[in-house]
Amino acid sequence: MSTVFQERKRIILVVDTGVDDALALALAVRHPAIQLEAVLTSCGNVGLELATANTLRVLDWLGATDVAVIAGAECPLEASFVDAAYWHGVDGLGGAQLPASQRSALEDAPGYLVKRLLAEPGQITVVCTGPLTNLALALRRDVGIVSRVKDVVVMGGAVQMPGNTTPTAEYNIYADPEAAALVFNQDWPLTMVGLDVTQQVVLTADEVGRLAGETSPEAVLVREVTRDLLVVKGMESMALHDPLAVGVALDPTLVQTLSGQVRVETRGEYTRGQTVFDLRPRGPRPASNTRVCLQVDVSRFRRMFFNALGVFPEAG
Repeated sequence: MSTVFQERKRIILVVDTGVDDALALALAVRHPAIQLEAVLTSCGNVGLELATANTLRVLDWLGATDVAVIAGAECPLEASFVDAAYWHGVDGLGGAQLPASQRSALEDAPGYLVKRLLAEPGQITVVCTGPLTNLALALRRDVGIVSRVKDVVVMGGAVQMPGNTTPTAEYNIYADPEAAALVFNQDWPLTMVGLDVTQQVVLTADEVGRLAGETSPEAVLVREVTRDLLVVKGMESMALHDPLAVGVALDPTLVQTLSGQVRVETRGEYTRGQTVFDLRPRGPRPASNTRVCLQVDVSRFRRMFFNALGVFPEAG
């Protein structure tokens, strides 16, 4: 099954740039059907300063120097800041050797988001691949953005499987549960791209090994940001969590979903950050604009991702 895109999808990407955020940026920059409007940053995988610097480095390496970067939240709404440097490395990019950017980021990501969404109703999709703090702060400033956004796509959560940070919680939700609860409680079109589907789409060490000697910016980026995980740590593969969220924003038919309310646990001693979704086979669920991804067409997404980056065109 193929999808023909009639016009470019206008996306604002909200990141905490670590390894898979970098690959999501590459997909958003390189896919011909995506118009990347801006990138907003927050603390998450690493602190705000590093996340912002990493975002600028990746965009500049790909030649996307015209894409504005706007720095946002320095800390969660209420929680203590917990990074994911154990996974992404102390610099967030696994020690990737990419030149530092000569650009500076703008400031006030929540304010920027409010301004853009109110000015262009129904035109912009917001894709969040990090904690939801910036989006929550934007809601606090003007809840009118709920009716102005085209749709929201969130990489985060899990409903059918364990979390990846605690037994019940995925990192992006766990990092700021109060922000996530606020975002999921709105009546806007939201798609949750959680671990249920993201862990199914992987990049393998063997595939990256085949890029040895390749000199395209995309191949170098893939090699550099994955080296620590796939070579130094010796992992056989890594999940393409954040790129899949971008893929679903572009082509929702990549996934099968159920609609219903997602609740975020903010008070549980052992369940803080859990995303709760009722999977019981019963009568109709309460009407909700939230869609939860439960299955993914792995081959079709891999083709989208690799073709956009110009590597492994035969992948599927």
